[in-house]
Amino acid sequence: MARTRVLSAFALLNLATSGFGLLQMAACGSESKIDHVNAQPDVDITSPLYDAVWHQGVDGIVEATVSDGEDGPEDLEVTWSLDGASAVPSSADSDGNVSAPLDASTLELGEHVIDVTVTDRDAATATASVTFTVAGPLGAPNVVITAPEDGTRVTTGTAITFTGEGNDGSTAGDDLVFSWSSDLDGDLAGAISGDGQSVLLTDSLTANTHMITLHCLDTDGEAGSDSITLTVSDEPIEAEPGDLIFTEVMVDPNAVEDEYGEYVELYNTSGSTLDLANYSLHDDGVDEWIFDSSVLVASHAYVVICANLDPAVNGGVLCDAAFYRNPNGAEPAAGLGHGAGMAIANNDDELELTSPLGIDIDVFDYNDTTSDPIESGMAFGLDPNMLDGVLNDDVAHWCVQTTVPSGMIDAGTPGAQNDPCDGM
Repeated sequence: MARTRVLSAFALLNLATSGFGLLQMAACGSESKIDHVNAQPDVDITSPLYDAVWHQGVDGIVEATVSDGEDGPEDLEVTWSLDGASAVPSSADSDGNVSAPLDASTLELGEHVIDVTVTDRDAATATASVTFTVAGPLGAPNVVITAPEDGTRVTTGTAITFTGEGNDGSTAGDDLVFSWSSDLDGDLAGAISGDGQSVLLTDSLTANTHMITLHCLDTDGEAGSDSITLTVSDEPIEAEPGDLIFTEVMVDPNAVEDEYGEYVELYNTSGSTLDLANYSLHDDGVDEWIFDSSVLVASHAYVVICANLDPAVNGGVLCDAAFYRNPNGAEPAAGLGHGAGMAIANNDDELELTSPLGIDIDVFDYNDTTSDPIESGMAFGLDPNMLDGVLNDDVAHWCVQTTVPSGMIDAGTPGAQNDPCDGM
């Protein structure tokens, strides 16, 4: 009886072992249904950096790194796009580096967005984006001194207005930093600058020849400059022939009598401020007026000399100086000048300006002919394109003025650019 129980136990053990084997075989013989989780790839843009500034004219490169837990970098599909435009295919090397050229010179100024997208073999995707700014091309600012002219001469104590401007491809005008200097007097303080322009007024330059420089610094740290020479002299600056020229004359005013309404306009063609003190205004005969007091004429500016200084009685003309209109004129106040006086004839006459050294600075002859008409109530003016000491000698370059400025009665442009002459 005991033996039988032992065998039964053994049989049971064998049966159990055999059953486990059958289960194991059954499991191995069936298809496994266990799924894996596919993670998204990784992408990181390394160029341009966020908020980077690229300059036109400088080649840019789009750079990124990509990776995936299951696929190698070279098996990944990579594209990039600019500002939402069509995707551009690219690829990664074995280290996951992506590189594509981008010509910044073709991009408009301002902000732009780059997207880099990577897709693995299981169609999982990832996108990285970066915003950057395109600025103007690199390079030093362009700078120019607009006034006074190179080589200008002034007397000591003369107030000089320096003006200049600058522009830069990558820096706005308001962000440009200007400064002025003299090679003799150092930094010149007091400039007012803005919107790409700078103005400096000074009357304290020492007597000598200066190199005046306008400096301009942009936000990239690049500097530009322009320089002129300027001579400050303790001695009066004497005009040379053609430095002061006749440009307009009211021969026969209509609104008022000649002794009140006649005037002469001169233009300073030189780069220097000139003083008419001790200069003589005269004709070829006995008419003459010598200026005793200072009459400053700035570079490239007009001066109007009238028979009467009062606009209320001279037809509304604004005058800078006066001459004695002989006969019948009211002699200017003492100290302004002396001489027999001037009378501008209504037919043939001459106007001459002579320096204290006796040098004729300009001479203008006119006559009342069909080619050189004198019209009552209309000034006779030089075409504005002929502002030259030789060109103004030809009466064909002169014509009657038709503009009537506010406040005036007769036609003329005293102290301002003349009306153009037909065909000039």
